[in-house]
Amino acid sequence: MLSATERREWLDWAMDIFDIQVRAVPENAWDAPTPCRDWNVRALVNHLTVEHLWVPPLLAGLTREDIGRRFDGDQLGTDPVSVWSATARQSRAAWNRQDVWARSPVLSFGPTPADEYAFQLTADLLLHSWDLARAVDEAGRLPGDSTSARTVGSNRDLVRWVQHTLARQIDAWRVVGIFADPVTVPPDADEWTRLVALSGRSPNWHPPQPAS
Repeated sequence: MLSATERREWLDWAMDIFDIQVRAVPENAWDAPTPCRDWNVRALVNHLTVEHLWVPPLLAGLTREDIGRRFDGDQLGTDPVSVWSATARQSRAAWNRQDVWARSPVLSFGPTPADEYAFQLTADLLLHSWDLARAVDEAGRLPGDSTSARTVGSNRDLVRWVQHTLARQIDAWRVVGIFADPVTVPPDADEWTRLVALSGRSPNWHPPQPAS
């Protein structure tokens, strides 16, 4: 079992990876499609931004009823990168308080131990980093940009932990529509490919071609 310190390190690593991908989005790619069928690049970044806007108040003990609808809709405004960056800093600061790790914030499905909440955020950041990286790869990365989907899964220990933990939970998440059915991959696929496939994503995703 991972300690709170280790879980905090994994959360930081996953947030760093997502941050790298957000900063790599070309100016003309915010409307580009992503492996998440219903979200383009902007909508995907907004999803993670909103998710982390909730972190400070939830860790402070507020409920969804207390927070209300303040985080509904598009939060990115005219400068998505800056809004994401500021939100990420606030989320990190909230997790830096040692006392929050003994709490059970009230999420949409009820009180949840903080370490499980941290895992959910970590897994979401990691998988959506891949989504964003694939989208940016296809949209055309800026010259000299060395980040890509190939590097997102480079932390093998983190990938292994997320894969094994998610595999034990994912059937329940599928019931409520969070994940699609798994994608079949070769038996010798690496752990990162298996994690992507487990989440219902095709490791070979490409954007849909326009109708001729």
